[in-house]
Amino acid sequence: MSAVVEQSPLPSRHAVRNVIEGLVGRDVDISDGNPVTPRTTNVVAAYVGDRLALQAVCVVDIEAAARLGGALAMVPKGGVEDAIAERNLNQTLRDNCYEVLNVMASVFNVPNAPHVRLYEMYGPNQGVPGDVAAIAGIAGSRMDITLKIAGYGDGTMSIVVK
Repeated sequence: MSAVVEQSPLPSRHAVRNVIEGLVGRDVDISDGNPVTPRTTNVVAAYVGDRLALQAVCVVDIEAAARLGGALAMVPKGGVEDAIAERNLNQTLRDNCYEVLNVMASVFNVPNAPHVRLYEMYGPNQGVPGDVAAIAGIAGSRMDITLKIAGYGDGTMSIVVK
């Protein structure tokens, strides 16, 4: 008999790397990082369970968001760097970052845990609901990493489970 938990566990770095690497088709290195600094230019993904209860939050700095979106869409590195310099994502980079974060929901979906899906992606330069922002700041069950995407560069990501 296996117990069913009410929340998703923190995913492994291996799972996160494999999902991103498999999706963008480039080598991805993950190393220890600092929590993503709260900024209006961050992208924040809110993940919910079947009852729409918030289960996890992923905070991505503008550098990682642009590089994830650019790598998925095969946008030339110069276009990605322009978006980073402008501190905003064009529609292509935004849509593709959303797709990466959507597929990342799979890292939370493990046996005997609630099914999790991406509910909403906020940012850059959009307001984030208070409950989502509060979870993003939790010091407990979190993974703070630096992503290095081959051919695109670095960015930081924080994954927090409720």
